[in-house]
Amino acid sequence: MAVKSKNESGLALIFVLSLVGVILAVLGEILFQSQITVRTSVGERDRLKAEMSALTGAQFAKMLISLESQINSLGGEDSGLPKEVQAAASGASEMIKSQLGGKQLSQILDGFPIGAQGFDEIQDLAKLNINAMLDDKLLAALKAVPGYFVLKTTNESAKFNLNLLEGAEKKMSFLALKRIFSQEREAKFLEEKGYSPERLASNVLDYVDRDNTDEIDRGDEETQYSQAKFDHKAKNGKLESLEELRRVPGFHDDEIFAIFSPYFTVWPMDAKEKSLDINAAPVELLAALVTPPNQEANQAAFDKIEDDRAENTFVKDARNINDAFPGIDEETKNMISRIGGIKSSVYRVEVRGVSNGIERVYTMVIETAKPKKGAATSGAPASPIPNPAAGTPPVAVPPGSSASSGGAAGGPSDSPIRIVYQRFQ
Repeated sequence: MAVKSKNESGLALIFVLSLVGVILAVLGEILFQSQITVRTSVGERDRLKAEMSALTGAQFAKMLISLESQINSLGGEDSGLPKEVQAAASGASEMIKSQLGGKQLSQILDGFPIGAQGFDEIQDLAKLNINAMLDDKLLAALKAVPGYFVLKTTNESAKFNLNLLEGAEKKMSFLALKRIFSQEREAKFLEEKGYSPERLASNVLDYVDRDNTDEIDRGDEETQYSQAKFDHKAKNGKLESLEELRRVPGFHDDEIFAIFSPYFTVWPMDAKEKSLDINAAPVELLAALVTPPNQEANQAAFDKIEDDRAENTFVKDARNINDAFPGIDEETKNMISRIGGIKSSVYRVEVRGVSNGIERVYTMVIETAKPKKGAATSGAPASPIPNPAAGTPPVAVPPGSSASSGGAAGGPSDSPIRIVYQRFQ
């Protein structure tokens, strides 16, 4: 009988151990791949839940804005109410605003996590019976949100619309833009950056308007682009996103963009006169607009404006808009009456949906409009919005769809709402 040598036994042991090692490695890889598959599935599920939360939040935001629009129009000439009841309706509007501390519903709920939990607390915070205002389907969706959503609503009508520079109000808008840059502190800052207020305003105008002539020296506007060593030229068309402002010489500077961009908007792109809501615009923006260069703003008057706003509407009648700024000159009166109004109609809503730590952000721009007598409140045409200079393309909204018209889903529909821009980030 043959006896194995010690060497043969050692080799067998090494072989067996190697085989076991290979099997363990294969099993480990299979287990690892299985874990990745499971985690991917869970992550995809949570991503979809976060998107569902964000879209539900978007519907809720549309309802709030529609409701606010109707509250704000109570008692106005465009409310559709008989004149004898307009005063009483206006009083009701002021009472609601007073209950909310002078704020809008959307402002109160900004930053507040909304989901299946804590919905009753939201009603206590708003001091209104939101349940009674909602359609049963929307209410059920809010209470069944998988995770939660957070709203951030910005009133775009409270900002100066740069697209006014391309249109009938070009002259008055250019004057307004120069004043925004001409306040003492701002002018000094721009001087340190190598720009005068007039030059920076001219660069913005030349980017937007249709001609190729520099607004200041009447030469070729492309000179500013070559001096800044840009590869592109002036667009000579409307701005499609605020980020596109960075393509303007001067605004490619991060500090200049950061300081001034919060006061600007590009919505609506087809901006016409009276697009700036005097009742909602920041006091510092109003101060810049009504203060000629080399003059100091009337700080006491603007402090009073802030106090008045906390209690009620600042200007109630568009015909008296200039009375809100006593002592202004005729040029300023003309400018304010041309670009300033007393109604807000454009809002930017950012909804952050969250599920198990996964976030999806949905952004939309909503435009409200006064319904025409005898016209249906649904089916408002959606504006075709071209691809912005920065970011992903907006989602096309078909005319007549529930997303583009007829008020918020489940909410009031007397005030038409259309989404002019939307996208997931």
